Amino acid sequence: MRHLLLFFCALFLLSSCETEIEDFKTQNVSSAIVVYGEISNVDGPYNVRLNYVSAYSPYDATQFSGQPITDANVRLVDGNGKETAYYEKSKGYYLSPTGFKGVVGQKYKLRIKLLDGKTIESNFQTINASPELAEFSYSFKDANKVEDMRFPLTASIKDPKATEDYYFVKRQDFRQFLLTCPQPPPPPAPVPACNCKCWQAPQNTQPYLLDDFLLSGKNLSLDLGQLPYEDFNDWVVQLDVYSISKEAHTYWKRLEDQRKLSGGIFDKVPAQIIGNLKCTSNPTQEVLGYFMVGGLTQKRLTVDRFNGIPTEAYQKLLFYVDFNNVRYKDIPLWNCKDAAFIKYNLGYSLPPL
Repeated sequence: MRHLLLFFCALFLLSSCETEIEDFKTQNVSSAIVVYGEISNVDGPYNVRLNYVSAYSPYDATQFSGQPITDANVRLVDGNGKETAYYEKSKGYYLSPTGFKGVVGQKYKLRIKLLDGKTIESNFQTINASPELAEFSYSFKDANKVEDMRFPLTASIKDPKATEDYYFVKRQDFRQFLLTCPQPPPPPAPVPACNCKCWQAPQNTQPYLLDDFLLSGKNLSLDLGQLPYEDFNDWVVQLDVYSISKEAHTYWKRLEDQRKLSGGIFDKVPAQIIGNLKCTSNPTQEVLGYFMVGGLTQKRLTVDRFNGIPTEAYQKLLFYVDFNNVRYKDIPLWNCKDAAFIKYNLGYSLPPL
């Protein structure tokens, strides 16, 4: 009887701990507006993208990426009240006029007016001085197998003293690829030009975020990893290093932290991260994204994977390239721009810096 009484008491206590939530509300972000743009001290044009977060249509697969917002009035406003109008180059994609350039020390904000009358604005942010790269170089690491040979990359930012600084770094790799030219036609037919040397730009969407907390005035290292040595064509690494505000750094840090959630019970609860834009005409209208303002330094490093390589390592590479059909010898082409099977094919040249 005593054990039965204890069982019912425990059952009562457990049931009393349950709380029924009746006023729980979910936020519908299907009509949220997404804005992203940036401005710096380097030559433009600068872009702004506008779209709704979703607009599902079973008849149009492109709608999964969000419906573009067209015919908007997009303007950049500086601290003196001067406005610069953007033009719509394609649906939802707006560009600043040719020749316009941001000024270090000046503050800017974005102002957008949609066709339905909604007005969206960012806060003012100042373009900081351009950061300086203290080092950006590479070396060669030999190994017994080609698969294990590497080019370690080294880079660091020279941080000024006595200031609180925050950095946002984009990385874009440009990898050269070569194709095999077809057999030329028999004489006297002319031999066509074989344009088999092209570039590809694999996507890289994750930024590097740094700050000088406890390291003010010292060089801040960037962990760029290593490049493989499975070919002897060129590989170019481009870094876009921004000096940004603490507010902007916090925004990107929250996005990065949320991206890395592992699903554990001690992870932070995922939540919609709001940027520095809001709808001033309708406070209930959700606006996502960010308008980033910052000083910018851009640099490219060409990793020469042909010169300076030990002879033995190079001979191993020659065999590796032929054995693994790196040159696509089974698909000969006169023009590498026609190589649709190469992802992120840029064509013959790199975009201007």
